Amino acid sequence: MNTRDYLNGTSTDGYEFFGAHKRKSNDYIFRLLAPNAKEAYIAGDFNNWEKTPMRKYSTGVFSVTIEKAKNLDEYEYEIVDKDGNSYKKLDPYAKRINLDEGTSVIIDDDYKFKYKKSKSEAKNIYQIHLGSMFRNDKDKALIYDQIVKHAKENNFSHVQLMPISEYKNYKQMGYSSIGLFAFSSRYGELKDFKEFVDKLHKEKIGLIVELDIAEFDPDFLYLDRFDGTNVYNYDYDNIKYNYFGSINFDPTKELVRSYLLSVVEYYTKVLNIDGIFFPSAENMIFWQGDRNRGINNNWLDLIKEINDLIRANRSFSIGGINGSSDRLDLPFDYIFDSRFKNMIELFKTEPIQRTNFQAYVRDLMGNDNGHLIHGFSYVDSFVNEASLAMKMYSNDKKFEQLKTLMTFLYSLKSTKTIFMSDELADFDTFSIYDEFTYEKFDSNQVKFNDFYKDLTKLYMENKALSHVDSAIRTLDIEGYSLYAYERSYKNEKLLVVTNFTDIDYKINAPYDLEELINTDDLKYMGDGNTNGLVKRGEDIRLAPYNSAIFKIK
Repeated sequence: MNTRDYLNGTSTDGYEFFGAHKRKSNDYIFRLLAPNAKEAYIAGDFNNWEKTPMRKYSTGVFSVTIEKAKNLDEYEYEIVDKDGNSYKKLDPYAKRINLDEGTSVIIDDDYKFKYKKSKSEAKNIYQIHLGSMFRNDKDKALIYDQIVKHAKENNFSHVQLMPISEYKNYKQMGYSSIGLFAFSSRYGELKDFKEFVDKLHKEKIGLIVELDIAEFDPDFLYLDRFDGTNVYNYDYDNIKYNYFGSINFDPTKELVRSYLLSVVEYYTKVLNIDGIFFPSAENMIFWQGDRNRGINNNWLDLIKEINDLIRANRSFSIGGINGSSDRLDLPFDYIFDSRFKNMIELFKTEPIQRTNFQAYVRDLMGNDNGHLIHGFSYVDSFVNEASLAMKMYSNDKKFEQLKTLMTFLYSLKSTKTIFMSDELADFDTFSIYDEFTYEKFDSNQVKFNDFYKDLTKLYMENKALSHVDSAIRTLDIEGYSLYAYERSYKNEKLLVVTNFTDIDYKINAPYDLEELINTDDLKYMGDGNTNGLVKRGEDIRLAPYNSAIFKIK
């Protein structure tokens, strides 16, 4: 690493220089950057927690070599500011943090990846909250293996993990980190995680990790007034804290830019991550995350640099937007703008009123959404204390409606994402305090999962549904909340029909058709009202809440 580049805000490899690093002589060198500090000391297991002074250089770098340091030793920095005030700090580049003791931990990990990143163009993304799976001190390596197996069986191209960096408050679910480089001890050892990445890649499954770089934990142990000044955050109190109480990074400061660029490169290069998801990206794009306060161009410039870096490391980026991303020229490779959640409102509504959503549904069908991600996140299984399956209208037709909702989702032109257990029609509301296990589901939910597996296999294997250059054409048919549209790619053509109502319909077939999947199939808990082969001019039968996908012959 070039120190001057780091100080100028253009470095991407700060993790190779700062923090604790083992040398060939088997001792460790510790380096931290505190340009406005007067003095700095280190104390840890290796010196009986007696302060050892660190040498300061003109660049603002402090360093010291410790001969007795070893892997898993805990340590802390003590910084003295220009006024003589002294306080303890975590290592901003620590790979592990002991939250109970408020200390950094040496991690000496030389794991070598065996498999390359996934090259899947079609993307079906599976969002997971590891914290709810790693309850009750279960074997974490075994759970990682279960995730890989389940993702493969359900035709997920990518697993998306909610933030994996260390965090204090369990309610935060990993957002607002207390150490962006520190792998959370809740999720096992760093070596376990790297093996998990490798196992996914062996199965041609990519890994996306959510990385919240707009904010950091306000605990004074971390970055707040790190050297006695606002090195990492804004100087003005009215924008120092966001509306959730976390501290905002200031993207105009060179040290912030190099720090965040280094975090991104660490994830994409050192951890071999396929994609980075930036949650609540509006907190970066808009001042204080408020559209009414205007665009923060300083952040927008840094986002462009970050995305260039991600692509240079053969990964991709996703921007998570609460609300619509329309009229925003954003540099992310994909946008998850949560607009699809309005489909939940449609399916919560009694069928007679669903015609009120016609303009919205047709807009989803008619737009070229190749760069958008449609689907559901943890929020949709969390809000209103009801899971996605529970939000379906009525008490006895929830499976039928959820199957049609999934058919509609996977037949639109867009990338797809769902939250863990949506593929199993989970009727338990997601809670960070409850353990999640794949063993809890009953036979009906297993049959729903059979449908989901067949649907996603169809999506992944048919370019007419999944290719970025595929086309969608809406057909005019009679009936309220009844929709038909063609999906095509080159010579491959499919017909999709969806019935959002509780009424039987018959549609005159415009082509010779071969039915590929039908939500009312007996093997999916349906009544068996399928169509099979349909000749042009014959009727396509649609039962209430029924959907089907046909090959156009």
